Amino acid sequence: MSTKHDMPHNARAMPRWRFFRWLLCNNRLPLHIQRHSPSGPNVQTAVMWSGTISTLLLTFIGLYRHQTSLFWLWFLATLIITIYRIGLHYHINRQWWRRISAPADQIYLANLLWSAATGLGTALCLLSGDPILQVLVIPTMVAFASLAACFSHGTPRYAMLQVMLLDLPLKLAVPFQPEPWFWVFVLQGPFFWLGLYKIIRALDDTSIQALLGEYHSQRRASLDPLTELFNREGWRREVLSIRGPGRTPLPASLLFSDLDGFKTVNDTYGHMAGDELLRQIANRMSGALRSDDILARWGGDEFVVLLPGTDPEASRLVAQRLIDIATSIEHAYPGIGLSIGMVHCEDWRGTDRERLESLVAQADHALYQAKQRGKGCFQEISG
Repeated sequence: MSTKHDMPHNARAMPRWRFFRWLLCNNRLPLHIQRHSPSGPNVQTAVMWSGTISTLLLTFIGLYRHQTSLFWLWFLATLIITIYRIGLHYHINRQWWRRISAPADQIYLANLLWSAATGLGTALCLLSGDPILQVLVIPTMVAFASLAACFSHGTPRYAMLQVMLLDLPLKLAVPFQPEPWFWVFVLQGPFFWLGLYKIIRALDDTSIQALLGEYHSQRRASLDPLTELFNREGWRREVLSIRGPGRTPLPASLLFSDLDGFKTVNDTYGHMAGDELLRQIANRMSGALRSDDILARWGGDEFVVLLPGTDPEASRLVAQRLIDIATSIEHAYPGIGLSIGMVHCEDWRGTDRERLESLVAQADHALYQAKQRGKGCFQEISG
């Protein structure tokens, strides 16, 4: 069975930029976990505010003690990045509540810009020769790098890049200041980075194992054991988690189908033949749909599919294609066919369980009308 039905439709979409896909995603893992990893602690509100306030305080102290062009530049760069991060963070959260997907690229890019600006600023503090700033920035940078390692589990490549952006400028500044004892930080650097890398890998392994366990548990509970499609409750959870891209409406069509002549197959050839027919239909229907379409066995010989992002005309083509699939195996199962009831929705975003049940009931009623027309056809209505 195709694994495309394992795809959830989460708040944050997969990264669009190739570099960030490499940085944030592990292609060896199921898409469910790949989509979950970029939504970890590193992009949570409390973590964002903690780093933002600490950095702004540090830049303000540096500017207060040294009102030079470089410290002004550091302060202004940090302020601009901070405003961008905060605005982006709350914009994405608003999109989440409106069930609109938000790619992770921009928020992680903002975090990397913050890391680079903070790392360069701490190097500036070290080069200033100001003992107060040097005492402040060194433990602060150790804390930032350590927190970056701890809060980026699930994205080890990104975590190490953030650690290097935060810590490496401080090490590179050591040869350009007069105090020889600061060379200790350069000597400690490889051991510090290796230790953080070990922490990152351990946290990543623990996180992945937990997510895999949850994934397989939910998968078993959400799938129909005969066809390996979603079961009724699994399908409900999946379609209710859909979030459309951007602010444009997300049209969708819901198809409720029922096999014609299935009882005759069961009575004539036995229940094992009936089960094999259901598996064949499920496999062929699954192969005829897109990766974003969500197919489930509703119960008995009934199947339901949601076609997100599909207009009525395209939905009619899909419905006819599914009917043709059932017709194509009639030679092996005489009298078998497929009837479909279809309901169209202009904007799926914001759909709750009550609205979903109403749409399913309308599609079921349309299916009844298709049966009354003589079976082997589809009947549509607008939701």
